[in-house]
Amino acid sequence: MPAIPDEHVVRVLRPFVAATGPVLRGLRDADPFRLGRLARRRAIELQESGGGELEPVATSTSRRARIGRGLRAARARLLDRLATSRLPGTPRWQAMSPEERDDWWVSRVGRFTSAVASVPGLGGALARRLPVSDILGLGAQGLVVCAIASEHGLDGRDEQVRLLASVLFGREVDPASLGDPHHDDVEREAGELRGTVGSADHHEERGRLAALARAIWRMGRTLWGLQEELGRRPQGRRFWRVLANVPVVGALASYRSERSGLKRAARAAAQWVAREQGRAR
Repeated sequence: MPAIPDEHVVRVLRPFVAATGPVLRGLRDADPFRLGRLARRRAIELQESGGGELEPVATSTSRRARIGRGLRAARARLLDRLATSRLPGTPRWQAMSPEERDDWWVSRVGRFTSAVASVPGLGGALARRLPVSDILGLGAQGLVVCAIASEHGLDGRDEQVRLLASVLFGREVDPASLGDPHHDDVEREAGELRGTVGSADHHEERGRLAALARAIWRMGRTLWGLQEELGRRPQGRRFWRVLANVPVVGALASYRSERSGLKRAARAAAQWVAREQGRAR
């Protein structure tokens, strides 16, 4: 018999799933260097010009004019590359397959959580009391699993709860028999998890990134409450997990281990969704 009843697993996972929407949108749209906005603007310019390059018209042969034209041409080439990059809102993103978007989410979430783990405030005494990398890694896995579900058209809350329970904890649960996934308590707890993410409180990118970091930390901690089930979550390669305990190189090994585990969670989620969609046909 499982140490934790299905009802408790569902009660923990429902607010997590309900909170993922704004957090995933924030991670998708996070653009600290404004590259995404520049890329989208350039893509529109290229479409309006019929796909040709928008080179400045030569009106002077002075040295200053040539330098100016060269700089503008270099900027246009850089923006052209951005416009064809894999960024949300660009034509390339729209043409990407769900599998390519899965890979994008693994990269985006993994890099963000590794950056969060390196913040000094999450080290020191806190790191000694709590397994920072493990908590952030667990939150990242949950977010990527939900992102993949949405990219493949699986948006129902209880469907995603079933997916999370299966991929992260090896549990097959039936949330449909365990109350309303949109209950007021679920919405309240989800609001506490996401905090100010998705609200109008953070107009600056820096404030939004800080809100995202805090939300991911809270979401990881709420999953960490399922202690008896944590040994089943997708793990990184044993080599990296062992090396993570070695001083000095442990931080790098821990990062590599969590990245490896994140990829395994993504593959397991995609396979689960494919099986469910195959049964529904």
